[in-house]
Amino acid sequence: MKQLYYNVYDFGVAGDGVTKDTQAIQRAIDSCELAGGGTVVFPSGTYLSGTIYLKSHVELHLSAGATILGSPDREDYNSDDVFPENDVFSTENVTGAHLIIGYCQENISITGTGTIDGNSSRFFGDLDKERDTSDYWFKRGNFPVTSWRPGQMVFLCRCKRINVENISLINSTYWNLFMLGCEDVHIRGLTIINHAATPNGDGIDVDCSRNVTISDCIIRSGDDCITVRANKRRLGKNAMISENVTVTNCVLSTPTCAFRIGVGDGNIRNCRFDNIVISEARTAISMILRYSTRSLHGAGIQQIHFSNFTIDSLIPFQINSGNEATPPAYLKDISFSNFRIKAWAGAQIIGEPEVPIKNIKFNNVDWKIYGGTENCSYVDEFPEPLSLFGYHGKGGTPAMPCAFYGRNLKNIVFKDVNIHWDEPSSVWRDGIFIDKSSDIEFSDVKLRQPKDNIGAAFRCKSSDDIRLKGCQAEKGTHTFLKVEDSLVDTQVKCIDNDLSEATRALDVDVDIIETGNLY
Repeated sequence: MKQLYYNVYDFGVAGDGVTKDTQAIQRAIDSCELAGGGTVVFPSGTYLSGTIYLKSHVELHLSAGATILGSPDREDYNSDDVFPENDVFSTENVTGAHLIIGYCQENISITGTGTIDGNSSRFFGDLDKERDTSDYWFKRGNFPVTSWRPGQMVFLCRCKRINVENISLINSTYWNLFMLGCEDVHIRGLTIINHAATPNGDGIDVDCSRNVTISDCIIRSGDDCITVRANKRRLGKNAMISENVTVTNCVLSTPTCAFRIGVGDGNIRNCRFDNIVISEARTAISMILRYSTRSLHGAGIQQIHFSNFTIDSLIPFQINSGNEATPPAYLKDISFSNFRIKAWAGAQIIGEPEVPIKNIKFNNVDWKIYGGTENCSYVDEFPEPLSLFGYHGKGGTPAMPCAFYGRNLKNIVFKDVNIHWDEPSSVWRDGIFIDKSSDIEFSDVKLRQPKDNIGAAFRCKSSDDIRLKGCQAEKGTHTFLKVEDSLVDTQVKCIDNDLSEATRALDVDVDIIETGNLY
C-alpha cells in the first residue's frame, strides 16, 4: 500500500530546538515526492532548520505545538543565486536566504495549526530606548541588523496550485510570505505576527501572480500587511500580470501600510478587497504607480475595488502616480464603498499631468477626523512635489489642511459621503479640495468646513466640469462651494442642494448653472 503520511521523526529529526534538523526534514520531503506525493507530518516539537525545499504534490503539515525555527547560521541557508529570480535587496541589508523555498513546483501545501518562526531576535540588536515602539501606528525606529539576516521567510516562485492554511508565521526577519510568478493560490486562516520595529517586515506579498485568494487572516506586521505588486523585472519572459486577486475577512495592523498596491513596471488588474478591519495603521490603503527610480515608467493598475472597510489609521489612503511616472503607466477604475473611517490626518489622490488618475468612486463613506497637527506649513500652499506617502502630522510634522486633497484627476465621484471633525486642530481649513482636475461630481454629500469662520466645504481650483447634486451644507457651514483660478469655459452645476445652513453658499469665479437649490 502506498504510504500517504511521512512522519519527520522517522527520518531522524531531533525536534528539540537545538539540534539542526534541516537534512532530516529534507529527506522526508524528498521521499514523499519520490513516492508520488503525500503529507509530511511535523508532530509537536521545535525543529531548528535552515533552508527547506518544497516539492510537487507534497503537503507540510505542522501539528499543534510544532514549530519550524530558523537557524541563526548563514551556512544553513541557500546561496543568493539559488535560482535566477532570487532578488537580493542589498540596500535593505538583507540576503537572498530563505527558510522555506518552493521553486517551479505544483500542488504544494503548508497546513496545520503549528508555527514557522524566523527567529528574528538572533539577527536583530536592541532598539534605542528613544525609538522603542510597541504599537502599530507608525515607525519611530527599527531593530538594527547585527550582521546579516535572511530575506523572505517563505518564498514561492513560479509555483502552481498552492495552499497555505491555518499556520502562524512569526518573528520573520523580512517579508513573511512571498509569491512571485505564481498561479492558483489559496491562503486562509493565517496568523502573522512581527514586532512593529521589524525592518521590512511585510506580511503577505503577491507579485506578478494570478488567481489568488487570501481570507480570514490576522496580520500584525512590521511593514506592509498585504501587497499586490507588478515587479516583473526578475521574471523576464515568465512575467505575468498580477490579476484576479481577492482579499476578504482580514484584521490588519501595521506601522506603515495595511494594503500597498503597485511597485514595478508590470500590470495589476481585477482585484477586490472586502470585509476588512484595519485596527491600527499609519496608512490604511496605499497605491503608487512608480515607487522608485528603479522602475522604468511605473505600473499599470485598473479595476481595483475596496468595500466594507472599518479603518482606524493616521492616513486613510494615499494614492499617487508616483515618482515621475510616465506612460504606459496608468491608474484607473478604482472604487471605495461602505467605508467607516476614523483618521488622524487627511487623505490624498495625486496624479501627474502625463499620468492622471481616472475613474474613481467613493460611495457610502462615514469619515471622522479626530486629530491633526499645529504645524500649518501647508495650509496656504502645498509643496512641490508632494510626498508619495502622505502627511500624518505626528510629532509636529506637516499635514494636509483638508480631509481629502486630489490633483490631476479625471472623473471622480463622491456619493453619500459624510465627513466630520472632532475638535479640529489649527491645521484644518477645507473639507474636500480638488485641484487641476476635471469631471468632478459630489452627490448626496453632507459637509462643512473644519473651523467656523474660514475655509470651504468644497474647494475646487483650476478645475472643470464640477457638479453638486443633492448635497447638504451642515450647520455651521461658512462657505459651501469655492471655485477659484478657473479654466476657460469651466462648467459648474449645482442641482437640488440644501444650502440653507451656509453663511456663503457659493464663492465662484465663473457663471454657475443651478436649479432646485434651497437657500
